[in-house]
Amino acid sequence: MELTISLVFLCCWSTLVSAQSVYEAIENDSNLSKFLDLVKKDEVIQVLLKKRKVTVFAPTNQVFERSRQFTDEEQNRLATFYVVNFVVTKNLFPDVVNSYSQVNAPLYLTTKENKQTGEKDYFVNNAKVVEEREYLVNDGKQKLYIIDEVLDLYSSNTQLPPNAWEFLTQPSIYNLRENLGAFASRVRSENVVELFTRVGNHTYFLPVGEGNEQNINALLDVDSKVIKGHIIPKEVLFTRTMGSEPYPSYSYDPAELKVELTLVNQTNSLGNGYILFAQSNTLQSDHRHRKGVVLSKIVRPNIPVKNGVVHLIEAPLMIINITIWDFIQKEKQGRLSEFAELINYSPEFRSELMITGQEKTVFAPTNKAIRMLENVQTLKGNITALTNLLRLHMVMKSVSTDDIRNGRITEHLAADHLRYLYFRVVGKDRNRTLTVDGGGVNATAVQADIGATNGIVHIIDQVLGMPFQVISEKLANDPDLKETYELGLMNNWNEKLMDKKKRFTFFVPDEQAWQQLKEEHFTEHQRLHMDEYSDQMNKILDRHLVVGEELSSRDLETRGNVETTNGEFTIERGYGYGQLSLEWQNLRATIVRPDIQATNGIIHVIDRIMVKPGEITVTGGTTTLSVSIAIVLVSLALLRGM
Repeated sequence: MELTISLVFLCCWSTLVSAQSVYEAIENDSNLSKFLDLVKKDEVIQVLLKKRKVTVFAPTNQVFERSRQFTDEEQNRLATFYVVNFVVTKNLFPDVVNSYSQVNAPLYLTTKENKQTGEKDYFVNNAKVVEEREYLVNDGKQKLYIIDEVLDLYSSNTQLPPNAWEFLTQPSIYNLRENLGAFASRVRSENVVELFTRVGNHTYFLPVGEGNEQNINALLDVDSKVIKGHIIPKEVLFTRTMGSEPYPSYSYDPAELKVELTLVNQTNSLGNGYILFAQSNTLQSDHRHRKGVVLSKIVRPNIPVKNGVVHLIEAPLMIINITIWDFIQKEKQGRLSEFAELINYSPEFRSELMITGQEKTVFAPTNKAIRMLENVQTLKGNITALTNLLRLHMVMKSVSTDDIRNGRITEHLAADHLRYLYFRVVGKDRNRTLTVDGGGVNATAVQADIGATNGIVHIIDQVLGMPFQVISEKLANDPDLKETYELGLMNNWNEKLMDKKKRFTFFVPDEQAWQQLKEEHFTEHQRLHMDEYSDQMNKILDRHLVVGEELSSRDLETRGNVETTNGEFTIERGYGYGQLSLEWQNLRATIVRPDIQATNGIIHVIDRIMVKPGEITVTGGTTTLSVSIAIVLVSLALLRGM
C-alpha cells in the first residue's frame, strides 16, 4: 500500500516538474523558431503565453517558408492573430472566436470529415490543425495547435472587423485595393443589402469591378436572384473546408430557380499547377436565367468578415453570356487546347459549332484524353474521318446532368446522324457524376453543365469513338454491365473475351435485366451466383455470345437470324425505326444500347436475359455425389424407423 502511494506521488510530482508553459514549449521546439521570433516582438503576447490561460495556433517553420513575405510593420502585430485569450478545446468546433486584438478578423473554427480516414479534420479559417498539445500554468490550462498554413493578415482600420456589406462597400477597411463598386451598386438597386448585413455565418462570392457607368451597365443582368446566387447561407466555407461538394445558394427554391455553388480546381496551361474557380450551376431555370454552369476565377480567397467569409471572384456567376464557340476559344490555351486544335483541322465541323441559332451540347475531351490516342496525326490528315469523330461529340439538343438524372433524356442521335450517345448519372446528391457512352467508349464528365447562350458543354475524360479496351475490359468498367461481368468470372469464362485475335458479338444483359430476373425468379437468380451452378451460368452466357464475327446493328437487321455459341436469335425491328429486338424460344429482349465498339468485337446491351428458369439445375460430379449421399442417408433413416 505504501509503495502504491509512493508511486502515485512520484508520478504526480514528475508531471508537475515537467509542466511548462506554451511559451517554453515553443521556445524549446526548433520547428517553431520563426513563430517564436514573432512572439518576441510583442511583450504582452509573451506574458500571456508564459502565465495565462490561452490558445495558440502556431504555424511551423516550413509553413512560413512557403508563405508570402511580411513587412516589418506586419511582423510586429502578426502574433496577435494566432492567440486567443481563453482555452479552445476541440469540442468547441465549429464556432467563431476573436483573437487577442479586437481589430483582427475573426477566427472561424470548423470541421470537415476526412474521406480517407473517416475522422474529423479541424480547421482555423483555412489552416488545418495537424497537432494538438496541452500545457499547465498557475492560471490554468493552455492549448497549442500546430497548423499547416499561415493565417491571412486581415486587420480592420476601424474599431471592429466589417460585416460583408461593410466590406463590399469599403474593402479598404482591410487595406485591400480591389474595387467592388459595380456589384455593390447592383445590390443597392435590387434592395437586397440585408443579405450582406444578416447576422450569422455565411459564404459570399463577390465579383470585382469599379462602380463606373460602363461596369454597372455590363451588370444589368445581375438581378436579385443572381445576387442571391453568390451566397451560401448558414455555412462558413473556406476553400479547403468547402471541398468540391455543391452547396445550395440563397437562389435555391425547389419550386422556382435552383442554383448550387461549388469550388473547382483547374489545371493551368502548363499542367504544373491549379487555378481555383467558383462555379455556379443553375439546375432549374426560369424565364430570365438560363440553365448551366458558369465559372469565375477566384482572385482573392478566404477573407474573414464578421458574418462569414468572402471570396473575391473575377466576374459574376450565373450570367451566361458566351457561346459554345466562345467558350472553346477561351479554353484553347488551357485544358481544351488539343480539342480546339482538332476543330481547326475540320472547317466543316467548326462552321457547325459556330452556328448560334440552334441549341447543342458538346462533349469536349480533355488534353490528356486526346494525347492518349496513338493516331492523332493520322486523324489530322483524314478530314472526313476527323469530322465524323468530332460530330460524335455533339448532339443538337441542350442536355444537362439534371435532364438525365430526372429521366427527361437518356439517349440522343449524335451530330454524325449515324450513332447514338447514351447518357447516365451515377451516384447520388453531391457525388453524382455524368457519364456518356458513344462509339464504344464510356467517358466521365470531369466538368459538367458549362452553360452557353446556345447550349451546354461537358468536359469529358475520354475521346468517344476511339475504343481502346477489349470486351472483357469494357464489361469490367461499365457500371451497367457489372453483374454480367461478375458472373463471367465463374470458371474464368471472361478470359475468352480477352483474346485480341478473335472477333466477338456479345449480347449483354444490363443491370435492370438481372434485377428483373431476381424479382420474377428469386431462387433461380440466387443459384446463378453459386459455384455449383457455374456450368449452367457459362452456358447461359454462351447463348448470348457469337464467336468469330463482329456484327453491327445493321448487320443484325440484314441477317434476321444469328447463331450464337449456344442458341439462335431471331432479329426484328420495331415499328417504323424502332429498336431492334431478339427472340429466343418465345422470350424477347430489346437492344437498348447497340454498337458498343471494343477492340476485339462489339457489344449490344439488352434488357432481358435469355434463360428459362427450369434450365437452372445442378449438374456435375460433386453435386451428384452430394445428392446420392443425401438419398442414402434418407433411406437409412427410413429403415431404422421400420
